[in-house]
Amino acid sequence: MNKRTILYFLIFSAIAAGCSKTAEVAPEKVPDDTQLKTLFAVAPKMCINKIIDADGKKTNGVVLKNNRWPESKKVIRVKFLNGDSYLQGKVMTYAGKWSLYGNVTFVKESVASKSDIRVAFKFDGDEGSWSYIGSDAQYIDKAEPTMNFGWFDSKTSEEEFSRVIIHEVGHAIGLAHEQASPGVNIKWNKNNVYWYYQRPPNSWTKAQIDYNIFFKYTAADAYYSPFDPISIMQYPVDPRFTTDGKTIGWNTVLSPIDKIVASRLFPK
Repeated sequence: MNKRTILYFLIFSAIAAGCSKTAEVAPEKVPDDTQLKTLFAVAPKMCINKIIDADGKKTNGVVLKNNRWPESKKVIRVKFLNGDSYLQGKVMTYAGKWSLYGNVTFVKESVASKSDIRVAFKFDGDEGSWSYIGSDAQYIDKAEPTMNFGWFDSKTSEEEFSRVIIHEVGHAIGLAHEQASPGVNIKWNKNNVYWYYQRPPNSWTKAQIDYNIFFKYTAADAYYSPFDPISIMQYPVDPRFTTDGKTIGWNTVLSPIDKIVASRLFPK
């Protein structure tokens, strides 16, 4: 393996799971509040992947080879479609965490037609949080958001701003969910995962769960690194979501590998 190959192997991120064991949750039972709290101390609202439907192109995964911005791209112009100055400021602040390691800056753009990405808060009542992946944003109508935050308000904690914004901006610069990495082998207890995510606060369909959690890319589709359970791009995993009891906590900041990825996606 030559030096360049080793470098690419180490830097492109896709990152997954850890350990612990508890009794299985009966998937056929509708949970009450007590049962829900045994899964997570606070039930997490998770990012849902967005796809481009026109040509069937899918946009989740790791660092997708067809979704990278060009290396010459050093400025990402952000147009806010709504939201007050407080929430907009939070997005710009936490987007800047990627700029500490990658040679890319995020600047506000007042004209939608000149923007690279467009950010909205609960756009048309959408309570989900999501972003298109990397350069896919250029195919979205300039009047439409390419990123949405569905549950932020003046009472949102800094930890939640950090967890969600850094994750969504990770998508916007070309990264995708760790659990879709070709290098990840999570032994999912699918019945329990379906049971959990079909209920509030996420209320996903079975198809959405299949796409957001169980789908995996091939090595031909994406650059990826060895498994990193602390990546900002990885979902939390309750031990009852796996057949071997492995678990992942809530990741709220960039991992060391995330930082390397940023520096390679946008080299100085």
